[in-house]
Amino acid sequence: MPKACHPALFLLWLMGLIHAPASATTWTASHFRGRPEPAHRFISEPIFTHLTLKNVTDLVFVPGHNQWLIAENTGKIWSAPADPPPHANPPSAATLALDLKALHPACDHVYGIAFHPKFAENRQVFITYTVGNKLPAGSRLSRFMVAQEDPLIISPHSEQILLTWLSGGHNGAALAFGPDGYLYLSTGDAEVPNPPDPLNTGQVLSDLLSSILRIDVNKPSANLPYSIPSDNPFLNTPNARPEIWAYGLRNPWKISFDSQTGRLWCGDVGWQEWESIHLITRGGNYGWPATEGSNVIDSNRYRGPSPLSPAVVTHSHAEAASITGGFVYHGSAFPELKGAYLYADYETGKIWALWHDGQSVTRHEEIADTPYAIVSFGQAADGELLFAHYAGTSTLHRLRRNPEAGSPSNFPHLLSATGLFIDVTKQTPAAGVSSFNIRSPLWADGASATRFVGMVKGHGGIQTTLSTDPKTKRPRAKMSWPKDAVLAKTLAIETTQGDPTTQRKIETQVLHYDGESWQAYSYRWNEAETDAELVDSAGAERKLDLKSAAFPAGHHRYTYRFHSRAECLRCHNNWGGYALSFHPMQLAEPDSLLQAGYFDPNFLLGSDVRLVDPEDDSQELPARARAWLHTQCASCHREHGGGSVPLMLNAELATADLRAINESPTRGDFALPNARVIAPGDPASSILLHRIAKSGTGKMPMIGSQLVEKKALRLLADWIRSLASPSPPASITDSNDPRHTLTLALQVDQGLADPNLAITMAQTTPHPHVRDLLERFLPDAERVPTLGPQPSAASILALQGSTQRGAQLFTSQGKAAACTACHFINGIGNDFGPDLSQLGTRLPPETILESLLTPSKTITKGFQTAVVTLKNQQIHSGFVTDRDENAMTLKIGPSQALTLPNSSIQSEQTLPTSLMPEGLMQGFTAQEAADLVAYLSSLKAAATAPKP
Repeated sequence: MPKACHPALFLLWLMGLIHAPASATTWTASHFRGRPEPAHRFISEPIFTHLTLKNVTDLVFVPGHNQWLIAENTGKIWSAPADPPPHANPPSAATLALDLKALHPACDHVYGIAFHPKFAENRQVFITYTVGNKLPAGSRLSRFMVAQEDPLIISPHSEQILLTWLSGGHNGAALAFGPDGYLYLSTGDAEVPNPPDPLNTGQVLSDLLSSILRIDVNKPSANLPYSIPSDNPFLNTPNARPEIWAYGLRNPWKISFDSQTGRLWCGDVGWQEWESIHLITRGGNYGWPATEGSNVIDSNRYRGPSPLSPAVVTHSHAEAASITGGFVYHGSAFPELKGAYLYADYETGKIWALWHDGQSVTRHEEIADTPYAIVSFGQAADGELLFAHYAGTSTLHRLRRNPEAGSPSNFPHLLSATGLFIDVTKQTPAAGVSSFNIRSPLWADGASATRFVGMVKGHGGIQTTLSTDPKTKRPRAKMSWPKDAVLAKTLAIETTQGDPTTQRKIETQVLHYDGESWQAYSYRWNEAETDAELVDSAGAERKLDLKSAAFPAGHHRYTYRFHSRAECLRCHNNWGGYALSFHPMQLAEPDSLLQAGYFDPNFLLGSDVRLVDPEDDSQELPARARAWLHTQCASCHREHGGGSVPLMLNAELATADLRAINESPTRGDFALPNARVIAPGDPASSILLHRIAKSGTGKMPMIGSQLVEKKALRLLADWIRSLASPSPPASITDSNDPRHTLTLALQVDQGLADPNLAITMAQTTPHPHVRDLLERFLPDAERVPTLGPQPSAASILALQGSTQRGAQLFTSQGKAAACTACHFINGIGNDFGPDLSQLGTRLPPETILESLLTPSKTITKGFQTAVVTLKNQQIHSGFVTDRDENAMTLKIGPSQALTLPNSSIQSEQTLPTSLMPEGLMQGFTAQEAADLVAYLSSLKAAATAPKP
């Protein structure tokens, strides 16, 4: 990458020839104060600022001692006094309790710590860690002995490895002792995020993965250093691991017991759409990978022996992206939180509280919005909570009441009311607000952007502290932004490509630094382009008709996405410095901004890399490609940036350090032979290029764009070819090989291949990835819009359904064919669920649709799910079809029934959820759903014949 330091600027500043007076930023018209919604009840404050920590993953209070034990991901575990001396010397403020990296050089992650309930007597502490990826015994649970208690030091040579399991991307590995004295341990599916659960382990009991385990560490058995409690639910289930207490979890990140009720809480990190909080019960099945939240991922997946247990609460990825489980609050500092389960999101820094009465949620609210990557909570002996921010320099925090809570919000809901512009229509900035340009803009589906910066008078500009990265020896900067600083970007799009007269303003995006954290907002322009209105926090959509010869049939019905505030902050995160465009790498004309006082001279010395314009052919090919990847991808794909793969694409790195060149993909290979993240010389075998070229699930970048940027595809393909001797040209007619499909797409973009070949292949291919690569060549009419996870019942009911088309859905090749696995329809199917043959007689169309979209809302009498636990600890679930004083009959499947003597039954529970999973309709189009309802409504009893 081109590099350019600015020593001349620094020298001029020292000589007094360049001034950066704070008074130059004289924006006095700003109306950005607080937030649009009522202020949260709590804010965060740092604690234990004397500690120097890195990549903290867990913090646990030492029972009986006023100390915390703090784990770092890379192997070191520190003990620190909970009440440090007021003048503690930082080097002695924490004591190294254990160095697992020194003990096991292969140690790469430390996850959980738990003290034995009788620690005062036996001095035992339990730790989970890993010693490599994809190793059969790579994840470990070990018992250690404490050698010294004040400060606490753990004897490394006392280690006893109790349990091992497969290590992988999702390890879980949280620990908690229950009120029963047994140790509970979470495990993940040990795999990559995509495709879901490649090992197919989530619903299987024959291994330890995707589960909550329960073991007795006090009593070794004949063959194990622990024993299995006699009431574990699957002790007598054939081929099941007896350690399993519950299962169906993806990556259960932190578990805890309520110290008063004994309930076990768990945060489970979601896949593509939902994050979940669970109450873990004996034998519980939490759905993964058959379901994610309320969404069905694969209705054909094998289901475990237990019925699905719904999450207590779910969060869509519009507001959360990586959930962190916490604790039930029993402290005294905040009586208003008494009994609330507090948890957070790693990506957005939000903290929630929920109250649960044992049956349902009685209250649920977001209580704080922090700028931190919250990786773990810790609970002190007095019930007060701390949380840890995961970073190269980690910090610890606690909640405090927000002095502004309850104050009315005066946040501007119209762009004209923000004070950014003296003429909002003409986008004329107010005094003290400046426009600026950047070198490498974000691809926004062809929209152009105008950028602005404003800093409030009296708050000064950015203050920069410089240092040197000890690993890379490159400059590193900490930039302190002044309170109420604002960055804004107005996006405009030409509805007819190439005709500037058709350009229309669509959105103005705003980043506001409120003094503690950055907040993201969107303003949607009205049709007359006279003003823009604040978009709801969940985001919104707008339909646009775009015209261009580049689109099939010359036009495209485009859905513009106003992203949710949480989605915005997934990219504008701590790792990239939040302000992605206002950065020394990006600023095209920094000198005038320096003289205007927006930052100090150190700001420009904070990076020795300068991006280039990826479309500037005069620049070197590698610099252009790396600039594009940095801008589009590096907000997540950098060290600790939240990306789900080891790939790092920030421009400071040498190409060899990207963890991409000749690396095997860790998140699926699209069935490519010898796939590599980047295959030098071979773009068609490079997964990175496939993800940028495709549509649908797994497209990258994940947020911010829908349309493929053709120029960027060609740029990246040319760069990949330049990394080695190019591979021979691939065939473009083999529809069974995605490598050939990608080659075809690139050639069509360059006018080197017939678009009709791509269209025909997209229309006929059975290969989903091939279609994803070619769908953009299809006319809108041939693209298939489906209901997705949040269908509108009103929109479906407004359509005219066809009973004939609806009947076709139930044929062997129809989308509703799976229904006959449980239901009879006119004599065809199975007798497990209600007979649908006369459904229209019993239910009106709107109720039929409701039962399809939300099957648990109203459950047909006789089809409530019963869970029966026998005295031999076997568990059965199904429908009770008969019972008397001696026995019950339980229907457990089509033509399958069990007669259970009452004397064999230990307990019986009726679940509030249907055995019919939710989300079965998300792959249907709205018209197909309307046709299905029309057909089911037509199924009525034959009229009674008149008596002779």
